[in-house]
This record gives sequence, C-alpha cells and structure tokens, in this order.
Amino acid sequence: MWALVLLLAVAGTCLVEAAASSNAAPLDPPGVLLTHRRQKRDWIWNQMHIDEEKNTSLPHYVGKIKSSVNSKNAKYVLKGESVGKVFQVSEDTGDVYAFERLDREKISEYHLTALVVDKDTRKNLESPSSFTIKVHDVNDNWPVFTHRLFNASVPEMSAVGTSVIRVTAVDADDPTVADHASVMYQLLKGEEYFAIDNSGLIFTTTKNLDRETQAKYEIVVEARDAQGLRGESGTATVLVNLQDINDNFPTFTQTKYIFAVPEDIRVGSSLGSLFVEDSDEPQNRMTKYSIVQGEYRDTFTIETDPNHNEGIIKPMKPLDYEYIKQYVFTIEATDPTINLHYLSSVSIQKTARVIINVTDVDEPPNFHQPFYHFQLRENQKKPLIGSVLATDPDAARRSIGYSIRKTSDKGQFFRITKQGNIYNEKELDREIYPWYNLTVEAKELDSSGYPTGKESIVQVYIEIMDENDNPPEFAQPYEPKVCENAAQGKLVVQISAIDKDVTPRDVKFRFSLGTEDSNFTLTDNHDNTANITVKYGQFDRERAKVHHLPVLISDNGRPSLTGTSTLVVTICKCNEHGEFTYCEEMAAQAGVSIQALVAIFLCILTITVITLLVFLRRRLRRQARAHGKGVPEIHEQLVTYDEEGGGEMDTTSYDVSVLHSARRGAPPPRPALYAQVQKPRPAPAVHAGPGEMAAMIEAKKDEADRDGGGPPYDTLHIYGYEGAESVAESLSSLGSGASDADVDYDFLSDWGPRFRMLAELYRAEPAEELPY
Repeated sequence: MWALVLLLAVAGTCLVEAAASSNAAPLDPPGVLLTHRRQKRDWIWNQMHIDEEKNTSLPHYVGKIKSSVNSKNAKYVLKGESVGKVFQVSEDTGDVYAFERLDREKISEYHLTALVVDKDTRKNLESPSSFTIKVHDVNDNWPVFTHRLFNASVPEMSAVGTSVIRVTAVDADDPTVADHASVMYQLLKGEEYFAIDNSGLIFTTTKNLDRETQAKYEIVVEARDAQGLRGESGTATVLVNLQDINDNFPTFTQTKYIFAVPEDIRVGSSLGSLFVEDSDEPQNRMTKYSIVQGEYRDTFTIETDPNHNEGIIKPMKPLDYEYIKQYVFTIEATDPTINLHYLSSVSIQKTARVIINVTDVDEPPNFHQPFYHFQLRENQKKPLIGSVLATDPDAARRSIGYSIRKTSDKGQFFRITKQGNIYNEKELDREIYPWYNLTVEAKELDSSGYPTGKESIVQVYIEIMDENDNPPEFAQPYEPKVCENAAQGKLVVQISAIDKDVTPRDVKFRFSLGTEDSNFTLTDNHDNTANITVKYGQFDRERAKVHHLPVLISDNGRPSLTGTSTLVVTICKCNEHGEFTYCEEMAAQAGVSIQALVAIFLCILTITVITLLVFLRRRLRRQARAHGKGVPEIHEQLVTYDEEGGGEMDTTSYDVSVLHSARRGAPPPRPALYAQVQKPRPAPAVHAGPGEMAAMIEAKKDEADRDGGGPPYDTLHIYGYEGAESVAESLSSLGSGASDADVDYDFLSDWGPRFRMLAELYRAEPAEELPY
C-alpha cells in the first residue's frame, strides 16, 4: 500500500515537470513596462497529497512548487497558518516538506499560498497562487458508539422480528476510501433472544418473551470495521425492558370467604372484601367479580376497587336475621379486557365460595305502612280517625308504645292510644286547616313498660272533609251609589256570592231581599248573580242619605244554608248628565273586633284604678302629717330613724349597739362618756311656743341628765364625722358656732308641719332657749 502511494506521488511530480517544460512562455524584452504588456507566467504544480501518520523519519517530502519565472535571483516562499509549524519550502528548488506527522481525522486539508520573490528586493516576481495539500486517509480508527448505554423497551410476547432499538457506531476514517469507515455489528450477549443487522437494528428472535418470567434483558453489541479493526470503545450495552400486556387471569387467594355482618347494615355499604392475585401490572388489572351460583344476585353486588383490584361486597336490600340467617353463594373473578391472543396460561382458581352470616341486633319497631292517610269530617269531636300499627321485628317481640310528636301537633288537636288508635280532641274546621300532618312515634318497651331506646316514626296525613257549615256571602265589598233623581228600573249594582265551603261545580246561589219596604228591588239572574235596581223612582236625600239593604243568599248544599249580607247604598246628588256631584262619605268602619275592644277597656280601667289608689295614698299621708303624732310615737321615730351613721362609705365609725341597748333598757356596754359633767338645773323660762315637740325635747333632756351610762344624743362620737365620701360633712351642733341668732330659719316653715314647729323653736330668742 505504501509503495502504491509513493509511486503515485512520483508520477504526479513527473507530470508537473513535463507540463512546465511544454507550457513555458518567453520572457518579456527588456524595457517593456508591465502596464503596457503583461507577461504570461504559470505556476507549475499539481494538487499535493501526503499520507497521514507516516512512519518514516521527518521531514516528509510533500511535493514541489515551480514557476515559469526564469530568474537566478528568484526565491520560493510559502504563506499560511501552518507554514513554519507544519510545512516549509526550499527557497531554491520549491520542494515542500512536512515537519510533523499529520492526522487526517484532525485536519484533512491544508490551504497554503505560494509566492516567488526577488531575493534582494523581496518583490513578487509572480502573482501569489493558492494551493491545497490533502492528507490521505489511513485506516487507523475503529468504530465508536454514540452512547455506551442504550435503553429500550418492547411489549412482552411480541412476534419474532419485532424491532427493539437501532444503535449507531461511527468510524472517524474517510468514508470515501473503501472499507475504511464501514461498520459491522455483532452481539456478544443476548443473542439467544435478540439479533442485530448491519444497520444496527436490534430485533427479537423469539415470541415467548414473558414479562412475568423475566422483565429485563441485557444485550452487549460490538462494532468493527470491514478490516476487523476494533477497540475498547467499540462495544455498547443495551438494556431492554419488557412492557406488560394484560395476558394473565386473576386468581383468588382463598377458596372460601366467610363474613359476619349485623342485620342492620346500611344498604350499599361494604360488608367485606375479596382479594385476588394478578401477575400483570396494576394498569392492566381489570378484575370483574360476579355471582355464578346461588339465589342472591338481587341481594348482593360485588364492586371492584380500581385502586387495589379488590372485590367489595355490598348488600342491595336490607338484611333480616329473622328471615335469613346465612347466605351462601359462589363467585367468579374474570378480566374482560384480557388479550386472549397473548394469553400465557389459563387460571384454574377463578372461583371461590362466599358465606355471609347475619347476626341479630335489637332493631327499632317497623310500621306496617310507609305512611298513613285518614279522612275526618269537620265539626266532629272524638271519633276514631284511624289506627297505626308497628311491631318489633326481633324474636323478643316486645310491646310498642305510641305517641304524637308535639312539634307536629302544636294545637294538641289529636291523641293516640296504646293500641295506635288516633282520635281528635277538638272540633276541626276545614276552612282553617284542611290538612294535618302528624308524626307518630313507635317506641319499643321492655317488660316493665319503659322505653328501650329503640323507636321509629311514620307520617300520618289527616284530611279534613268539608261540610256545608258556612252560609254564602258577598263575593266582594260593594259600595253602590245612586242618583237621588234616578228613574225607575235604574241598575244600581250587580252582586255575586261566594261560599267558604268547598264549592261544587253545580253550585246555585239564590238571592232575595230581606225587606220589601224599600225603594229597591232585586232580580235573581239564576247564574249566581243578582241585579239591584230602583223600584219606584226618585229618592229623598233629606230623609235618608244612606240605605241599608239586607240581602239573603242561600246555597243548594245539604243542608241548605242562608246568609244575610247588608248592602249599603249611598244616595248622591247628580247633574243633568247623571254624573255624581256630591255623595255623603260613610264613616269609616273600624275593623276592631269585640275582643280587642274589651281588652282596651280593661287596660283603661286598670290604669284608672291604679291612679286612684296612688292619689288616695298620698292624700292619707298628707292628712297624717297635718294631724301630727303623740310624744311616744315621735320618740319611737327619733330613736329608730334619727341614728346618723358615719357616712355612706364609713361603717366602722361608731357602734350603734349603744343606742339599741338604751332603747331595750339593757345596761350600757361601756362607761358613761360624760358622767362627771353636771349641768345646772333649768330655770323657769318662757317657752316660745307650746307644743308636743317642745315637751318631747324637754323630756329627752331630763332622761339624758338622769342616765349617767348612756351617751348624749348630740355628741361628736355620733355626729361628728360623716365619713370621707359624705357630701353632708358633719351634722354635729357641737362644731357649730356659739350662737345661731344670725341664721334665718323661716324657710323651714315651707317644708311642712313638722319643720314648721322646728322653725318656731329656732326663731326663739337666746334668753328663751331651753337650758340643759
């Protein structure tokens, strides 16, 4: 190979020299300017080539550049990025050498520029020319995979030849050179299940790839070129995951399932779970449970839990221990979405036995009907309306007690007996309440007659049937008016009637006047209406401005009832056109019932009596004050009410037991405070004004002088301190001035009889005051 390359290079050099000799042009004559005549000169070389990674010693000969310039002073020069580093040229001969071993995979071509310059002036003797040095490829690289690890997946149980993944290895050598860059693949591991073609496509070679048996496979692929060149990086690993498909039936984990449930379990609630095993992944588990044997398909249903693939058994109707104590049936588990084409095996454990044992619980009473509807004619008292019946569903068969909830019978119109018979306590009026909705409770009773806590309710609807107990009346309030000069036969008003009772379709009302002594006549139209017309002619407004016309209205019920309605007709003044010009306004009728009037009268009477009592009491008090009281009574009042404390906020300033003990005649609890104080005997004095108050004060003074153990009534101990919060301050006369002559006490006379006497005492002259 190397000899062939060398031979081609030598042949190329020879061809270049031959072409140079045949195409040489004569030199320009001396003195001819280049601007006037351009010489034709040629660079003489061909495209240069050099092999990569040559094993010979450096430098390596690449080729020769030669110009047609025939000058002994010419010099060859190379320019380019790699000049001086990789390539150099002989100045005299134009031989080009490479001073480095070249690698085509790094740089496959080098672009250089050749120049011929004068050695002395360094001027170009020929225009620069570019040329290329191509590096010939040598098969020195092995294929390399783009990834060392590949991940792939394929459905399990796939057919033979199913594509898995395509792997790629790249050879850096020149693909234009035969067999340098071609890649061949082979499997080093996994060839028993997979294969690979020359394009790197891996495919299956068997159809029995079962994920439930082996879910992952590892394949090792080797890549090499056509000449068998290989290396460490020429291998790659492929991890193949088998994708699950629904190819397995579910199987029960048990052959028998036993459940115990109370009989009062709620319909639709879970009573137990069934468990199966499915080798497929959760997204491919679509188990369906069904009852295949037994008579209880309408009693139970089995629903699938999508999250856990469990079968949830639920009752579809209430269970009754007294009726059926045990349910036994066979169930089956299937998967309707399974792919039978890929079915790996048929499960034999697809059925199981289910036993449900119902346990007894104490249930509330059961009414024999979901609701009751009774009819009762109005205005009847205490007839048997109907009966309700509830029984104990348990084996104990306890007795039942009935009651009506008060919230459904607030008026207490009905009662129910122990046997469930319903009666009405009051007469009922259909026109007030046509229906009554009662809630009846049935309570289970023990042997002692006490409720056990179990109870049920039922709705009882009582319809009040109508009876003809309401007479007809006007359909609306009528306010007819008529001119005083109305002609005979003038229509005043057309009236109609209604009945509060249930009105049949063939109802007929008959109308007539209650009196014939009037200027009106009534004509029955026989269509439940009647016309009121003027009977004689003109009216006399001075005699009567308003006429009250009684109208009798009868119905055709059984029995027939007749009602009287009063029609008030107003006589009005009219103009010549018959238009009303003036009518007497009827007094507005107050819509107040008799009961309301009685209540108002009682309230007024009560207020009047209370006011009278208050007035009499005040009057008696004034009379008592005017007549005055005796000395003992006044003395008692002074002892009881004139005890002044220490103030509102002071409760510890003095001990009132002293005064109380003196009143009761008990010995004083403490020694006298002024036993040594002796007062002069009182001299005869002229009293300012005789009276009971003066006599009482004199008596109290003598009593105080003779009592050496009790405190005086006027001391600082009792009156001297009124407390820190008292606005009255001190009331003691001991802290006051020596004389009160400069004080005017006439204002006390205006305070009443009691203070008038006190004012007279204070107005007395100092000489006339009573001494102690």
